Amino acid sequence: MSNESYIHTLPIWGWGPIRLRVIYLLGFLGCATLYAYWSDYNLATGSGNLSMALFLAANIYFPAKRILLHYKIKGAQAHMNLLLIYHIWLNTFSFFAACVHCYVALWGNNWLMLALTLMGFLTFFGFLMWIKYQPGRVKKGIYILHTQQTLFFVMLFAMLKGHYVF
Repeated sequence: MSNESYIHTLPIWGWGPIRLRVIYLLGFLGCATLYAYWSDYNLATGSGNLSMALFLAANIYFPAKRILLHYKIKGAQAHMNLLLIYHIWLNTFSFFAACVHCYVALWGNNWLMLALTLMGFLTFFGFLMWIKYQPGRVKKGIYILHTQQTLFFVMLFAMLKGHYVF
């Protein structure tokens, strides 16, 4: 199968036999759970650490894409498609881990609630982009909100301010 034949038809669960994909997913979730359990002294901090690790791993997609575009590397589209699948799922798992972190830590901080809300919107908009939500103006607005960096940096600022200032 050539790279061009599946550029715009990325299967959200990746490629290969379904049994193998389920085994990988369950193995990943098991490792993530163990990381959250062993990374710190309680579930609140462990789930926050897990959310941070997944978030950082998910967003490697953007520097990789910039490097590929800058150096005009040929034949890298298949790798970028795979990274996009990882970007989608790791960000989704990161958001769920952040929700657990919020619930267990009993946040009362408006900055952190803003960061979680923005993270949820960015995750939701990403899924709408993946399923190619059709209304043209809405689709363009979602694309702009999801891909421009301002909302991302506001989310990071709110997250840092909420964790370290208060």
